[in-house]
Amino acid sequence: MLIHLTKARAGRATVTILSFLIQLTSGAMLLLFSVRFMRIGIERLWSTQIHESLSDHSSTLRNLLKGTGLGFLMQGATVVMLMTASLAGTGSIPILSAAIVALGADMGSALAVQFLHLPISALGPLAILAGASLYLRSNDPRHRNMGRTLLGLGLIFLSLSIIRDSVAPLGNMPWTSAVVTYLNRDPVTAALAGLVLTFLMHSSVAAVLTAVAFSAHAGLGSFAGLAFMLGCNLGSALLPVWLLKYENERSKAVALSIAILRCCAAGVLVLLLALAQGRVEIPALLPAEQMILTGHLAFNFLLLLCAPICTRICALLEQRIKDGHHHASSDLPKEMTEDSALAFPAIKKQVSGMLDIAAMMLEEGASPAPDVEAIAAMEKRMNAALVSVRQCYAGLPVGNEQELDSIRQIVEFAIRVERCGDVLAGKFLALQLAHRRGEFKFSEEGLAEINRIIDAVRKAIILAQETAWTGSLPVAQQLVVHKQNVAEIEQTSRANHLARLRRGNLTSLASSNQHLEMIADLKEMNSKFATIGYAVMEQHGRLKKSRIKNASSHSSPS
Repeated sequence: MLIHLTKARAGRATVTILSFLIQLTSGAMLLLFSVRFMRIGIERLWSTQIHESLSDHSSTLRNLLKGTGLGFLMQGATVVMLMTASLAGTGSIPILSAAIVALGADMGSALAVQFLHLPISALGPLAILAGASLYLRSNDPRHRNMGRTLLGLGLIFLSLSIIRDSVAPLGNMPWTSAVVTYLNRDPVTAALAGLVLTFLMHSSVAAVLTAVAFSAHAGLGSFAGLAFMLGCNLGSALLPVWLLKYENERSKAVALSIAILRCCAAGVLVLLLALAQGRVEIPALLPAEQMILTGHLAFNFLLLLCAPICTRICALLEQRIKDGHHHASSDLPKEMTEDSALAFPAIKKQVSGMLDIAAMMLEEGASPAPDVEAIAAMEKRMNAALVSVRQCYAGLPVGNEQELDSIRQIVEFAIRVERCGDVLAGKFLALQLAHRRGEFKFSEEGLAEINRIIDAVRKAIILAQETAWTGSLPVAQQLVVHKQNVAEIEQTSRANHLARLRRGNLTSLASSNQHLEMIADLKEMNSKFATIGYAVMEQHGRLKKSRIKNASSHSSPS
């Protein structure tokens, strides 16, 4: 009888544990889905404004504020990190600016945790009702995305209530006391638990909110709670490094700079907690869950004050990247030439790297003091990459004609990208150097027009990279429209320049040739980057063959 009773209790305990795990996991998954659902709506509503706000050279304070706002708006810092790292990888923004924005996003994420923990969950059903009505009943894309955003927010509140309800019975489980006692005794293990939970959930927001719910019902102590929170911050620092492991060096440098800063700060604090355990008493001024929330906010605010240290780390990483460029290899593995299924993604990856180089050459050439040797080294890498692409294409076996035609189009695009590298290292750089030496001077209006086209070429590189890699029709159409807009900007600049000459502007007259050559070179490069958009539109049957041929012929190098 006693054996049967013991088995029955063990069975009930197993069912209870399984029920807890299923409810907690489902709540966490719903939270992750809700954040992603809401984020998609925000990106579709304000994606252009977000990217444009990150494309200028703002001060450190402005970048921190931008990052804080984006982190709060996106309900997490990881997506902001990936976004800024991608822009830094293409050379659209400096590594330092991207890192500072990402640092501010961590503060925004901490504020989002505070907001989601406020007693406003009653707004959840109202947000679901309003959001679902807009999303399901409206045909206007903007209204649907607004509904998606509201619906995502309501689902976030619903998921948090599921998580809180799932951990509520923990206080009555027999094993909870032993686990909590061990965590209270060993802050290092508590920090590791927070790190692992963040990696599993892919979100520090979800991990911290789960920790808050757990501490409210399981009696987690102040030391363990703070250590768990620091572990979540460690996880949020290391997660982007892992997610960006296949990206280029500039993208990885953004994530690595933040990871170094956050890991050092969190590691030191965890060590201090471990040393203070049993020696120092933390006054119970706040409940454990509030201690976690306050500590999370204070830790990320402390990191904002460490922005100057982040600047030094970024400078070191950027110098390391420049030094490494002299030893970088552009060769594709030999086995890629034997299988067209492998060759296509390999060549696309190589072309993506060529676009990265083009972005860095543009950024260096447009800087106040262009590094001629660095640009020459980048041009050599660009040439070597194109040689590698051509060799891979030449060695492909005869196969499916449609597949080979797709590869041929990306190879032709690589040739045009290399041509852009020649322009950047040639006429564009020569004009920039002559301008820096004071051999001529642009008028204020003319310089503003040139900088506007340079910014447009930066955007074209981003769109071209996305189009070449994904073959996305909407992005390809955006790239083609962007090309047409740049052509209009160049035409307007030329007309304005001639008007300045008619008004007798001596500065414009003295630099007339240089102004016209500069905007023509920029327009040429923008047009070549846009050819991949025409190719993708043709593949989807959205472009007449005569149009693609004409576009290609106008943009092909002679």
